[in-house]
Amino acid sequence: MISHSTLSAIRYGYGLRHDETGAEDVDALLTQLSNATKQTPLFPLEGIEARRQAVADYFNVRKVIDQQRKEGKADGEVNNALNKDVAERFNADVSARIAQATLSPFGFHERLATFWLNHFTVSADKNIESKLLVPLFEAEVIRPHLGGHFATLLKEVSLHPAMVVFLDQAESIGPNSKVGLKRKNGGSNENFAREVMELHTLGVGTGYTQNDVRQLSLLLTGITFDRLAVAAGYDANRAEPGNFTVLGKTYSRSPEPFLNAIAALEDLARDERTMRHISRQLYAHFISEKLDDKVVENMVAAWKQGGGYLPDVYRAMLQSSDAWSEPGQKFKLPFDYVVSTLRAAGATKDMIMGDDAKPRGPIVMPVLANKVADANAMAAPVMNANAMMDAKQTNAPKMAPDMGAAAKPPQAPRQPLGRQAAGVIATLGQPVWRPSDAAGFSDKSDHWFSASQLSQRIQWTRRLVNQMDTASADPRQFVKLALADYAREDTIHVVSQAPNRKSGLVMAMVSPEFNRR
Repeated sequence: MISHSTLSAIRYGYGLRHDETGAEDVDALLTQLSNATKQTPLFPLEGIEARRQAVADYFNVRKVIDQQRKEGKADGEVNNALNKDVAERFNADVSARIAQATLSPFGFHERLATFWLNHFTVSADKNIESKLLVPLFEAEVIRPHLGGHFATLLKEVSLHPAMVVFLDQAESIGPNSKVGLKRKNGGSNENFAREVMELHTLGVGTGYTQNDVRQLSLLLTGITFDRLAVAAGYDANRAEPGNFTVLGKTYSRSPEPFLNAIAALEDLARDERTMRHISRQLYAHFISEKLDDKVVENMVAAWKQGGGYLPDVYRAMLQSSDAWSEPGQKFKLPFDYVVSTLRAAGATKDMIMGDDAKPRGPIVMPVLANKVADANAMAAPVMNANAMMDAKQTNAPKMAPDMGAAAKPPQAPRQPLGRQAAGVIATLGQPVWRPSDAAGFSDKSDHWFSASQLSQRIQWTRRLVNQMDTASADPRQFVKLALADYAREDTIHVVSQAPNRKSGLVMAMVSPEFNRR
């Protein structure tokens, strides 16, 4: 019989770790929600306020580059430097995201953050600025509000720049607005309205119509992206005037920014279809894809009674007998699996992040663009062939001394575990912060369970074991650490009979129970 502490660590967290024990009961799990908000997440690396400034700086530099391009001046150097800076910040944030999940003692909070991030999907692949915005999105609006009321969470994520950009809301123009009438080709973009109804609240096939989507998209016109404030903006000249009927309720255009959007989102949050849709998703994510309708209805009842206070919904789920029985019904997604191997192996922050943990300065500033432009302007327009040859010889690098045929090329330093893990997670089909569409990554076990998945997981654990001090551990003790009383007798036996220590550790981390929760 598996203990509550073991099951809570595996089913509701990212697995066991040598310096932690799982929560003993429901209260201990829910206490994590308030405790976790007292700690600053490891990403974005420069912190939330500094990242917001970095986003504003990015757009200032981009403005200078665009102006130079219009004037026919060279901008490639600055443009490349800017893109490289953004890409490096994003890659470092991915390592930090993996370290956060690996090292946090609040596993349930971490799992909920991943659940809600996938529910309210945004992708860093949308454009370059999204690589700065998406880590900020999770740190700024997902994590602080997953332990509060659903309506608050919905409003915060819907009006965050990452979501406005991802669902093309900034491009939406009311056809009868001042801007729409002037352009004569304006039109509301229905992406935002459709995904809010279909994915974020009501769910697919729950009775709303195409006209409801159309009306909500018109109601949402006017919402834009204020790049200087790094926040959702509002342009009344883009907002469709008049009245809008959504799900049988009529809203009149208000001159107050965001008032119509907030009212509609609050009504969607209170809809019983939303309660049931999300309760089902939570149950399927944490417990089993074979839904227990009674438990789901208890979750809906708790939602109603608490006015959408999410910890009440979580509690109703966790207090069910289903929550603590029949482990192993869910196959771990790639991110979950890789993080659980890092936890079991005892990976530290330094191992995971390496140089990625170093603080980053301000993003490339506009003055750099001006310097490059000035340098280009001052350069001689013509250089004769002899002068060019002289310059090449003067600036040519000195030849390295001949080290002989036996000389070996220098080996590249090994990547931090976070970078390696990020590559593996992406190869397995779940790149961090980069889902391919608004539906997010599939949460169904049969989507991920395959011979190819298992083969690549084995390759990853071999690589991990070869790099960790854990490689010298006794496999029999390791399996007790990694799986505790969840380990089956045949797994313990197979691990004990391994031909060497490293093989035993790999066998423990690729065992059926380690791959499932």
